[in-house]
Amino acid sequence: MMQVWGTLLIFIVCPLLGGLPLIAWITFALTRHNLARIGTGNIGVQAAFYHGGTFVGILAVLSEAFKGIAAVLLARAFFPNNPTWELIALIALVMGRYWMGKGAGTTNVVWGYVVHDWKVALLVFLIGGIGFTIVRDRQSGRLWILILCPLILAMLYPREGERIVVAIALSILLAWIYQKIPDDLDLPTSGSQPDSQKVFRFFRGDKAMISLQQPLDAIKVGQKAATLSQLKRWGYPVPPGWVLPPGDDPQPLIESLQPSPQTPLVVRSSAIGEDSEQASAAGQYQTILNVTSKAELQQAINQCQLSYNAPAAVEYRQQRNVPEAAMAVLIQTQVQGAFSGVAFSRDPIIQYGDAVVIEALPGSASLVVSGQVTPENYRVVISDNDIVSSSWILPDNLYLQIEGKGEIPPGIIRQVAYLARHLEARYHGIAQDIEWSYDGQNLWLLQSRPITNLSPIWTRKIAAEVIPGLICPLTWSINRPLTCGVWGE
Repeated sequence: MMQVWGTLLIFIVCPLLGGLPLIAWITFALTRHNLARIGTGNIGVQAAFYHGGTFVGILAVLSEAFKGIAAVLLARAFFPNNPTWELIALIALVMGRYWMGKGAGTTNVVWGYVVHDWKVALLVFLIGGIGFTIVRDRQSGRLWILILCPLILAMLYPREGERIVVAIALSILLAWIYQKIPDDLDLPTSGSQPDSQKVFRFFRGDKAMISLQQPLDAIKVGQKAATLSQLKRWGYPVPPGWVLPPGDDPQPLIESLQPSPQTPLVVRSSAIGEDSEQASAAGQYQTILNVTSKAELQQAINQCQLSYNAPAAVEYRQQRNVPEAAMAVLIQTQVQGAFSGVAFSRDPIIQYGDAVVIEALPGSASLVVSGQVTPENYRVVISDNDIVSSSWILPDNLYLQIEGKGEIPPGIIRQVAYLARHLEARYHGIAQDIEWSYDGQNLWLLQSRPITNLSPIWTRKIAAEVIPGLICPLTWSINRPLTCGVWGE
């Protein structure tokens, strides 16, 4: 009968204990910050350190440690000879922590393991701590810890199969939760309390510089940086660049770069979810040009990160159902453009045909992208059969007819058009919107993303001029062949 009551208490009390928002109460009482409404919305130890500072963070650790220890001792009181129930109690605690308390329960499990079996906890701490210090990657560190816990338990107690299985289940549950909630360590260091910044920098595990020469994952560094990395490795003319993932300490990167008036840098956004086929987010985030000192670089990085939460950017994501994520920062050598512009591998207005549309001006690409100056317009017709080489360089024997005149040399216009259509072919027929710049010697590819509005647009704008009011089905059945015959179907 005692064990029946113990089982009921574990499955009732532990989830409720896990969901008890002690951290939220502590943080609000001492700082008046509502953790559920700021930052990632998590109510956890990391959020307490970030928004409340070191003292609040320490109190948060103690409160969560109390929960983990209490859950294990509760199970031990009813099942003194069956330590498996102590791990089951931790699972129940973590489930309540996630579903009711908006947290992962990592601190609960850590201290629960200390009371459950100090030998396992000590070995995990030593091996995992050494590994994290060497590797300095928090994602790998978390995964390694989750594997170590049941592994060491199995090595020490190989005959306790049920206990090992439950330990594996606990690790799987934590891994699943880590995938479901945002990480407070991804928040920019500049927004944390000054006395807790060193703690954040250590546990984020900031590593060596990430450059565009490396394969990059869009989930971690945003589509823009990942795309430019891929293009550079494919052999396209992408300027040298480096990436600061969300939450990483910018200081190592800043110290390694040498911006100057002679070699300025450009700081660009690479938000998670930006430059997708559904939403390009063009113009929503900050781009800072002409960064010529380390102090300016630090300021530019902060501006770029903060632009993610600008009201216009938030509204843009909400309207297009883009999930909230984080901002990576892309830093590149700035091209001193003699001629620059944008190009569409397919006409985004007409939406059919073989014309590449180019808008260009003397100077940098920002003049065209910003819309502050009316650009020169060109059209270059390129057949898909013209793209026969693996190289993006225009073949000498291919002559392309240009529509439009201006200050841009025809050779540059032809090369840009060929580059745009070559990129489309490389992306298996997905039309591309590119930014480019020519510095007097080399053509540079600054960006490439899918054209997001190449889909039919249904409108009565033209028909309304001759048929005011609603168009009934009979009228449209007569008018449609005439209209489509004139304008094209």
